[in-house]
Amino acid sequence: MPRRAGCPAHVHGDAVRKALLEARPEGLTPAQLCRATRRSPAQVWAGLRYLRKVAVKEGLPPVTYSREKGFQLSDDPEVWIAYERAIFNAELNRITNVIDGIVGPHAKKAPEDEWVRLVVDQLGGVKATLEVLTRMER
Repeated sequence: MPRRAGCPAHVHGDAVRKALLEARPEGLTPAQLCRATRRSPAQVWAGLRYLRKVAVKEGLPPVTYSREKGFQLSDDPEVWIAYERAIFNAELNRITNVIDGIVGPHAKKAPEDEWVRLVVDQLGGVKATLEVLTRMER
């Protein structure tokens, strides 16, 4: 039996945008977004991804997330910065794990390998940049 095509992402994005605008300045958890939009979790996530892609074009503030408030469309730059720092911190952890768990053992086993030297140098630069961004005071 063929699958039926679902609604396009922009339809879900519009529903999520309306729900977040109505909730301002507070945010909505994923479960609250599902109830407010009458959409499944997968449809809400598709809508959030769509909103993040088109927020600048449509003049919307960025879609941010915090554990305390959930997803929100906030006009407060402090909310944006806190979310960006959280993203940088998560990426710093991921890069550190890659360096320590994957690239480090490779570099130890094959220190003359040109590829691994390049990877260590480049990822070291990325790690240093992310460390500065997570610790920077405004």
